[in-house]
Amino acid sequence: MRLWCAVYVAIMLVGGAIFGSRFYEMADPFEVYSTLVSRLSPWSLVGDNGDQRVVMRNPLANLAATPPQPGLVAVVAVLFGSTAYDSFGESPFWIQTVYGSSLTANTLNNLALIAFCVGTGLVFSVGCMLTGVGPDTRRLDLPRLLAHAITPIIVGYIVAHYLTLFVDYGWQTLALASDPLGRGWNLFGTASLSPSYWFAYHPTLLATIKVLAVVAGHVTSAVAVHDRAIRLLPRQHQVTGQLPLLVTMVGFTAGGLYLLFAA
Repeated sequence: MRLWCAVYVAIMLVGGAIFGSRFYEMADPFEVYSTLVSRLSPWSLVGDNGDQRVVMRNPLANLAATPPQPGLVAVVAVLFGSTAYDSFGESPFWIQTVYGSSLTANTLNNLALIAFCVGTGLVFSVGCMLTGVGPDTRRLDLPRLLAHAITPIIVGYIVAHYLTLFVDYGWQTLALASDPLGRGWNLFGTASLSPSYWFAYHPTLLATIKVLAVVAGHVTSAVAVHDRAIRLLPRQHQVTGQLPLLVTMVGFTAGGLYLLFAA
């Protein structure tokens, strides 16, 4: 962990010194991730630099304004695939596979993580490229033009898979903030906080929230994909042309719910 942090800080410092703030916008994984998720915000800045104001806006309109930059498909594939892998990694099948294999657990887990990220990107890209296109759109451009619509699924998965961790163990972060070096400090008066495990006593509520988060994310994503597809597809393909995307989104939904309950 120390080595990873040191390499990350070094890359960010060198990249920022050479390319400026543009480097952080494009290469800092935390900034790229937070910027992408913020596209679902109901607030937006309008006006020029001299007269900007914050207005309420349809979150899907903000999401549709996501720039289709190179690498967007890879970003959503990693975010989506890695979160799905977190559920798969806790399933009884995978745990038995890891313990029964001659390979080390780290090797198998890393291979599975890569497979989930690459597989998610491939399934989404193929589903997009099988969609009917007009004369002004290339099939190879469709995954990048539609990738923004996966953001609601990512947010839904984050809520479903990490809500318990955030609520039950998030208190430990506040406790460690008061005593970061383990010297008995209590800088912010939070050193005595401990995990609450509140959701462990309310499993029905937890399961309901998780399912609703996954379903809401997929429904919102389907709406975003449909809106963009209507703008991209020629009139003769606006119904049949979306069938591959429909199959892809249904597959993602079914797979997400299966992994959620398998864990």
